[in-house]
Amino acid sequence: MTEPIPPHGQQRPPQVWGTRFDQRKTAPPGFGPAPQVFGPPPDAPAGGGPAAPGPRRRRKALAIGLGLLLVAGVGTGGWLLWGRGNDPAPKPKKNTVQAVDAKLDWMAPVPDADKDKADRIARPWFAKDVIVLPTRTAVTAYDSATGKPRWTLPVPGTACTSSPRSDQGVAVVVYGKAEFECNLVMAVDLEHGRALWNKELTDSKGRKDSHGGANISFSEGAVTLTEVLEPRVYETRTGERRKSFDFGCAEQGTVVDRSAQLTIAQCQIFDRYFVMNVDPKTGVEKWTWKVLDGLKVQNILSVNPPVLTVAREHDTGASDMVVLDDKGRLKQLISVSSGPYDLDDCKPRQYDSCRRAVVDGNTLFLPTRHDKGPGNAVAAIDLNTGKPRWTSEFGADRTHRPVAMQDGRLLVYQEATREESGKLLSVDPANGNPQVLMKLPQESAEREFNLARYGDVYFRDGRLYLVTNYGMTDPSLMMVFH
Repeated sequence: MTEPIPPHGQQRPPQVWGTRFDQRKTAPPGFGPAPQVFGPPPDAPAGGGPAAPGPRRRRKALAIGLGLLLVAGVGTGGWLLWGRGNDPAPKPKKNTVQAVDAKLDWMAPVPDADKDKADRIARPWFAKDVIVLPTRTAVTAYDSATGKPRWTLPVPGTACTSSPRSDQGVAVVVYGKAEFECNLVMAVDLEHGRALWNKELTDSKGRKDSHGGANISFSEGAVTLTEVLEPRVYETRTGERRKSFDFGCAEQGTVVDRSAQLTIAQCQIFDRYFVMNVDPKTGVEKWTWKVLDGLKVQNILSVNPPVLTVAREHDTGASDMVVLDDKGRLKQLISVSSGPYDLDDCKPRQYDSCRRAVVDGNTLFLPTRHDKGPGNAVAAIDLNTGKPRWTSEFGADRTHRPVAMQDGRLLVYQEATREESGKLLSVDPANGNPQVLMKLPQESAEREFNLARYGDVYFRDGRLYLVTNYGMTDPSLMMVFH
């Protein structure tokens, strides 16, 4: 196979393009500043071949290769997974947490049109003093204080997916006139409850296309929908079609966090993936990381610092987490398949779908799996070393999940049981010491338990929101505590 010519006449470290990772005697060196064009975009998605024989041998070889890669110091020339980082652990925070006996403010029922559907409920959007929730049939805004519906905007068909985030009071919904058609997109004004525009999803040649599994991101006044072929880019407010950035390969999806952007691209001609740090304004690549052979990107846990999940070929779930440095070089590779960490809520190749991972500086907070009994723990992982700083069950045999950072402390939701209500804990990120921030009311414990098992947790402006993930699991769409 011919090696691609580096862009802009730059010198590139030698690459091994013609062999798989598990076939090499030595690991390739790091991939430095950005390559830009690797050939024309493919006309069709890359197809997956049949499973190779001897999966255990292949996995073992891949694991050995990855270990060699870290020993060789690809990227930072740094520490092994069992080494120590140079950055000190966060200092313990002073205990300024005041516990509150929370009350149940309100509950919202599942809309009648969605009661018979067991579909995954989309992530809510927060705008001013409302929480907005899209379902298969409508988009509804609820007053954060009272729970009364402010407005409801019917979906002119059946919703397929929606943007995981909103931008400047706008979110988008992909839908179809018929179920699973998914060839139309609607932009929603979250303040006024109106459709800003509706567009049919077509390619540059005017051909209709389905985007039921699209990755949707906002940046610089535009919304981008990406699935397999060329991205669809529209002005957020007007719906006017924009030209997408040309990365030379097929863009798979983008996640934007403030002024930082990570874009995943697949070059079919070389059958490999790339992670690009892109300037959202210009589309210029700051750096590009060539994903190791035999791996594919599943999710983006954090844009800054760059933290990804990857999967080995033919695996459905994540096998490892990848940490990159600020130059786009491999810093750590952390095993998930052999480790205790729980990433089951992440949807494969829905890059912005992980709702239970929290990154703060050089620390990643994740729930662990329920290996023994009903309870689990939360682990604080040092991104410099790949090792846990601490793991804690917080003194209770319960299910725990990270929620967000608040005033320099980690918020952890401790799930209810049928007999006892849940709690919102405020945890010192340096040592895992918890303090109770909110104790939820005992009288709603069973309802809380039923909803939280299949729901997600959000904390905004002093309110705790439990929002169901699926229809038909509970009569309530969400519960709100204050």
